[in-house]
Amino acid sequence: MKIKLICFNKINKEFKEPYEFYINKIQKHCDLEIIEINEFDHGDIKSNMIKNEQNIHLRLKELKNFEIFLLDINAKQYSSKQIAKLLEENKNYKGGNICLIIGPSDGFSKEFRNLYQNKISFGLITLPYNLVRIVLLEQIYRGFKISKNQKYHK
Repeated sequence: MKIKLICFNKINKEFKEPYEFYINKIQKHCDLEIIEINEFDHGDIKSNMIKNEQNIHLRLKELKNFEIFLLDINAKQYSSKQIAKLLEENKNYKGGNICLIIGPSDGFSKEFRNLYQNKISFGLITLPYNLVRIVLLEQIYRGFKISKNQKYHK
């Protein structure tokens, strides 16, 4: 199984330790790649949004055989067990290739969100992008542990 995580900017140094911790744990279960895009943040929100979405589209052209999931605050909320089920169900779909996208600080336009039916929310709270990455990675790791009926701390 391959998982690609598309996100903006580099991880800040204060988040690096837990970030690398979960990357190392996940890589024992799948082929994980983090694709970092430099966020365009020069000008008005709408033009920034368009440029950032264009950068995502460029990356997605290379990922035709991947099931795409957007992290979207307004989407369906997933429990850890549902994420485990999502990972398990996608193992045999499109070769088990999943791409998760964490948006830029201005979020996604309605038009961009409408292009993708698969969306995941971790709730209605707003989190810094560094923390969202860590939460997502932790949930992916937890999902693998759940789907393999392996022990995981609670």
